[in-house]
Amino acid sequence: MIITLAQVKSLLGISGTSKDALISALIPEAEAKYLQIRNIPFKQIQGNITALDKTITVLRLYPYTFETYKYNGTGFMSTYLYRMEYLFNSTYNIDNYITDIDTVYNTLEIDTVSGTTADDVVFTVYPQGSKIVSAKLISYFSQKNSMNGLQSESVGSYSWSKGSDNNPFGVPSDIFKSITRYVDA
Repeated sequence: MIITLAQVKSLLGISGTSKDALISALIPEAEAKYLQIRNIPFKQIQGNITALDKTITVLRLYPYTFETYKYNGTGFMSTYLYRMEYLFNSTYNIDNYITDIDTVYNTLEIDTVSGTTADDVVFTVYPQGSKIVSAKLISYFSQKNSMNGLQSESVGSYSWSKGSDNNPFGVPSDIFKSITRYVDA
């Protein structure tokens, strides 16, 4: 998942449990909106992990097919990964940032050691900054008066309008730009 309940609460400075159900419900919605704006799926890679080691080895695109050879002519995914992207796999409890990449040996290092050993583990690769952007999306969605997508309103002699964010997704411009900034078409 793009972000956890604990991470949202930490990034937004929320304490207590009164908003946990709302935040938990909004996490998949934030990921869906992120994907809708991004308009391309998140990369998925496959690799081997070793207990008490930070290195992920034998990286390849998932699902692995002949078409993966378009990457660097070798199938090496390390050439197309970046520091501070992060990997997620719920089965092996991996939710870690990439701290180093070795394109010669097609390996990468994550910020925390693995708790288990496994081969052919599938990871979803989330872009740099996606946790904070997701937290902002959740905050925006949870605001009772966010007026999602509303451009103007008139009540009697009172009139209110906001400038166009130039995006069709009904989210603030800074969120929209943060998501589209790292899209590699």
